[in-house]
Amino acid sequence: MARINLTAAFLLVLGCSSTDTDADANADTDADADTDTPTTDAASSGDAGSEDDSEDDSEDTGDVPETLRGVRTCELNELVIMDGAVWMRVWNEVGMHDCPDDWLASIDSEVYAVGGPRWRSIDTANPLGGTPDFGMPQEVPAGLGYPMVEAAAVELFPVSVLEGQLGAPIETLDDIPLEVRRTMLDTTLFSTQYVVAEVDRVFTTEFVHFAGQRVFIIDDGECQYAMKYYTSIIDAELVDEDAVATLGDRFTQLPEGFSFSVQTFDEDLVIREDEGLQYVLTDEFGNSYDRFACD
Repeated sequence: MARINLTAAFLLVLGCSSTDTDADANADTDADADTDTPTTDAASSGDAGSEDDSEDDSEDTGDVPETLRGVRTCELNELVIMDGAVWMRVWNEVGMHDCPDDWLASIDSEVYAVGGPRWRSIDTANPLGGTPDFGMPQEVPAGLGYPMVEAAAVELFPVSVLEGQLGAPIETLDDIPLEVRRTMLDTTLFSTQYVVAEVDRVFTTEFVHFAGQRVFIIDDGECQYAMKYYTSIIDAELVDEDAVATLGDRFTQLPEGFSFSVQTFDEDLVIREDEGLQYVLTDEFGNSYDRFACD
């Protein structure tokens, strides 16, 4: 099973070998703020390979705790040059707003990679080791009226690597050709289609899927990965869990030996890091999954 970090993904796009740099860019960019917003999508659905194939088309009216499930969120990835390296600054709304469509559409795609809208498919995200300090909110992008916080700053690779590929000195982002910048920004969102990334998160979070709730799972033949969020960036119909449940029919690039299923569990599914790392998979639509079990 292939594993790749974000640095290696960039170098592959730029035509470099990952041995050209030792920059450590193992970082997950989803801030996963613990925003207590209740929703009511609690129906279960069974697909081939599900551990629990029971179906319940009725709305859940039981005592279900408040949940993040279905909460709309987004991130903006921004490239900057500092300290002799290319960095990615990750901005997240951390529950301050719901990333309105008109605001997302007005963001300059030559400056930011727009990761959203996204909807959470987990029920809680619990910070471990204390609540993260995001710092003061800022209006990002400036002048558009919505606050964001810097959730992460990820060093991607030394500027010298890019200078070697382009054959020219680089002091600012303006020295990088526009098409290269666009490719780099796109790569921050879609660098790991069906490739497992070893992730050292900026802060540690425990993800919980409540018992009886739908869990969207990709199995690569060795390990199972539970969806953390889904997005309509590529497929405009992926805006709710009913649409997500049809991914098995939508996938056209699912690698041989991989399978998708919708499962429910009798107990809460709790996903934590494995010895300081999490293993994250992204599908062809930009949806993100975290590993929770291996055979």
